[in-house]
Amino acid sequence: MTTGRPEASNPRPYSRRAAILRMVPVLAITFILAHFLRSAPAVIAPNLRTELGLTPGQLSSLPAAIFLGAALMQLPVGVLLDRFGPRRTMSGLFSLAALGAIIFSISHSVPMLALALFLIGCGAAPVFMGVMVLLARWIPRDRLATGTAISISVGGAGMLLSASPFAAAVELYGWRASLLAVGIFSLGVVIVLLLMVRDRPEDVPAPAVGETLLQTILGLRTVLSDKRIYSFAAATGVSVGALVTIRNLWIGPYLNDVFELDIIARGNVIFLVSVAWLCSALMYGPLDRWFDTRRGVVTGGMLLYTATLIALAINSSPSVVIATILLSAFALFAAMASPIFAHARSLFPETHTGRAFTAINVFTWTGVFLMQMGTGAILDAFPVDALGRSPAEAYRTMFGVLAVAMLIALVFYRRVADAPPSAERGAS
Repeated sequence: MTTGRPEASNPRPYSRRAAILRMVPVLAITFILAHFLRSAPAVIAPNLRTELGLTPGQLSSLPAAIFLGAALMQLPVGVLLDRFGPRRTMSGLFSLAALGAIIFSISHSVPMLALALFLIGCGAAPVFMGVMVLLARWIPRDRLATGTAISISVGGAGMLLSASPFAAAVELYGWRASLLAVGIFSLGVVIVLLLMVRDRPEDVPAPAVGETLLQTILGLRTVLSDKRIYSFAAATGVSVGALVTIRNLWIGPYLNDVFELDIIARGNVIFLVSVAWLCSALMYGPLDRWFDTRRGVVTGGMLLYTATLIALAINSSPSVVIATILLSAFALFAAMASPIFAHARSLFPETHTGRAFTAINVFTWTGVFLMQMGTGAILDAFPVDALGRSPAEAYRTMFGVLAVAMLIALVFYRRVADAPPSAERGAS
């Protein structure tokens, strides 16, 4: 028997999908730009060295400024994400990254270039963490690693753009004009980000009693007092640090100094390495659900990652092909952030997600900063030739030191108990 009224339909599933579809493009573009701005120095590093007459130590200090800014901003970003939400936090701070790109494009001194890169680091700091918080709110928990992996791979397109395409743009228009265009475009993205992103689904209400700003700040103590945070921090600090140090700083000089490749050839190799990294991000995503272990996936990945560093350390072949294969293999096992952060997510309530993620990330970016400065010191210990190029032995030593650091970080990470996805299946 009917009542004469049409049955009410439930629009919520469609509404949620529609909201996600509106957010995905601008979040993807923002993530791509953040990766691009952090990665671009690798391609133009030899150009900067020649133009400004930099030593390896001075060269390493420039992109290190990006990660110093990122590290210093992580804890404030965690507070801002939990207090004001990803939409306002990401759009407000990413405007600094756009400004940094513009300043970098018009700077002619090392201090100004470093300041510009510092602003890029500060402005890009909330992008990955903001996306992580949005994923934690919009998708089921047992799918978080896969969602994170897809997001990382999409953002990693910025690495591809900063390789061959950026090298071609530099060849045609110069690096200053190219970066100026990116900075202006980024300002437009900030506006779209503010308009399109929603902090949480409409059918998931915000906590009835919100924290005050002071309570949010004091909530950091809960996160930082948990010793497991530091085990995760060791894993991400060294694994991400090694990737970013090689991919975003030394791969260009390495290919230039050891194999004498020009900017287009360097860009092509960096492009292949970046593709391998994107494959890595997608590869790691479902592994924790396939094997029902997160700690096991990270452990196996770090061991393979270390093996590629050892291979680079002992490689003395003059073949560019062999070097490209080894660098690509290194990148293929590098994207362990998705299972690591999914592992960490299981330890904290939703109200502390931003602070938990950024507490780990402050050590991640601090690790990147220290690794870039430390590897610069390693290369500085070796004499350069008349053209300012470091010898192959300097780079092999650097790869070996990074391999040792990876094994030490793995020991710390293994102190945390596993959190299999099956324990969270069905949770949202």
